[in-house]
Amino acid sequence: MGGREPVITIDGPAGAGKGTVARRLARRLGYRLLDTGAMYRALAWSVAAAGLPPEDTAALRAHIGTLRITLRGDRVLVDGRDVTDEIRTPTIAALTSRLTTLAVVRDKLTPMQRAEAATGGVVLEGRDTGTVVCPDAEVKFYLDASLETRARRRQAEFAERGVGMDLEAVRGEIAARDHQDTTRALAPLAKAPDAVHVDTTSLSVDEVVDRMYEIVERRRCCTRS
Repeated sequence: MGGREPVITIDGPAGAGKGTVARRLARRLGYRLLDTGAMYRALAWSVAAAGLPPEDTAALRAHIGTLRITLRGDRVLVDGRDVTDEIRTPTIAALTSRLTTLAVVRDKLTPMQRAEAATGGVVLEGRDTGTVVCPDAEVKFYLDASLETRARRRQAEFAERGVGMDLEAVRGEIAARDHQDTTRALAPLAKAPDAVHVDTTSLSVDEVVDRMYEIVERRRCCTRS
């Protein structure tokens, strides 16, 4: 490890609680948070704003090539513009899901994410952070929960943003996203063999964070000894 702080990855399906847990764990450890999903959403927002089709075209490649995506704390910037709130909509989520299947999109963002993580002391959250982005991460987690639980959580998130969503519709969207994420040919959602599985269905956020923090501390002790 060369004396640097460890890299921690948190993967899992939509609504498993990754975002909230990652934010709190990073804060507790004093680490930086890298929300890889937000980076993909930001790219999708930019593609939508430019009016480009979500297919691998010359126009899309040219657009992505000059794109600047920056994470500044909890804020997400595209070419200097704060789009944090604009990327959290069902429309952008659906477009993101389509764009993540394209090699040109992953070839743009994966190196950026690896560079951000290279110095250590970072928590990465997404769907392929422990399998593709940082396969050598010192601590890996895979968060999951029942479909019903994840749908209710996602519905609550939308409600907090003033977006009313029918539970059945949210459940259907998440199930479709699960299928697409786990069956796509490129960087599918999967649990890394050495990842710690955490089922958050019946756990509070604090309980999940406590459990993960203890595991990280044990690993840190081992690497320091």
